Amino acid sequence: MNKPLLAVLSVLVIVTIACGSSSTPQVNTPSNSSVSQPASPTTAGPQVGTARSNPAPVGSEVVADDMAFMVMEVVRPANEAVKAGNSFNSDPKPEMEYMLVKLQVTCKKTSDEKCSIFPDMNNKLIGDKGIEYDPEFVTGVEGELEATDFYGGATVSGYIPFMVGIGEGGLSLVYDPLFGDKFFLQLP
Repeated sequence: MNKPLLAVLSVLVIVTIACGSSSTPQVNTPSNSSVSQPASPTTAGPQVGTARSNPAPVGSEVVADDMAFMVMEVVRPANEAVKAGNSFNSDPKPEMEYMLVKLQVTCKKTSDEKCSIFPDMNNKLIGDKGIEYDPEFVTGVEGELEATDFYGGATVSGYIPFMVGIGEGGLSLVYDPLFGDKFFLQLP
């Protein structure tokens, strides 16, 4: 009885690993950027966009997990926008402020295939202090990006709310799905 269960679990693990993307995120840098992808695997350091120490530069589009991601805008501080959304939204913690990151995501699959985005689960911010900031739960913020299923060729966009340290710099958006490609995208 345990052998069939073990066999089923083994198959599930193999399928899950096989379905996860093993490719490296592709970074399309803006035309005015001096950053380029490494020429060969022997180049020292991590590939652009794949590590905190080498995030995709501001204005880049990162293609990962059959989706193209681009930061369109950053609102900082966003304390007033969050409070205007709903008076019951929490005030920022001491030495913290709200920040809204507008993310645009395009599904790169065929028109019959579905992409899914989960902004509250797959995105974080990290800055100079080395602290990861999870998205904040707020309500009523105009244009907030919600969990969405969308098909090939479609684009969704919206704000992801975060609470970050006042004055913290060097912030990057971290896309870190359970299965798939993790990347770092530098914020303006």
